[in-house]
Amino acid sequence: MKTTLLQGLAAALVSSAPLVGQTEIDSTRDVLEQWVETRQIISEEKSDWRTEKAILRDTKQLLDSELERLDKALEDLEASATAADEEREELTKQRDELGSGSDVVEANLGGLETKLKEIVAVLPEPLSDTIQPLIRRLPDDPEATELSLGERVQNVVGILSQADKFNTSITLSSESQEMDSGKQVQVTTLYWGLAIAYFVDDSATYAGIGVPADNGWEWKQIEGAGPQIKQLLEVYEGTDEIKFTEVPARIN
Repeated sequence: MKTTLLQGLAAALVSSAPLVGQTEIDSTRDVLEQWVETRQIISEEKSDWRTEKAILRDTKQLLDSELERLDKALEDLEASATAADEEREELTKQRDELGSGSDVVEANLGGLETKLKEIVAVLPEPLSDTIQPLIRRLPDDPEATELSLGERVQNVVGILSQADKFNTSITLSSESQEMDSGKQVQVTTLYWGLAIAYFVDDSATYAGIGVPADNGWEWKQIEGAGPQIKQLLEVYEGTDEIKFTEVPARIN
């Protein structure tokens, strides 16, 4: 009986051997397939990582460059802000100084305007005619005027500059003079600034000098001075050769 049992067991083992071998083969095949699939996944992941790494590297370089640009822009902005603050401080200082100066100018401008209107009466006619538009703009009452401080200063400076220009140059003018007899005669007058003037008519018979006085210019006829004064005018106008010419003078 024992022999029969052993024989049956052996037969069972022999019959099951092919099944065990097939199972191991299938299992090995599954493992190999999974290994190959895993290797493919790993290879794909490595490839993707290399691509991502290159993208990340380029992105980092781009961001570093942008960060450097922003840092530089921030430095420039801070420097500009500092310069702007300094300029603003300087302009504020200048404004305050100008404000103080304007107060001083405004306090004295009215008196100067009044004085200029008084002086106009004693100015020579050519200069008076030139500055007349500016004189008319001087306020009648400096304490009650609608003109701005800038406009008032501009008028005063314009009058003074024209007066200075006249005083430092020679001016030729055609004017009408009243003779001692009361007769009006047309003369040519040569002003040497605001110091003295010489006049002569076309015939060189009526001639003389003019000088400034308290009530305006005084004109004095000088007998026999016509030829010399006419020669002086001709030299000035270039119709005669340049030469020394003796003319009368008066020193106050």
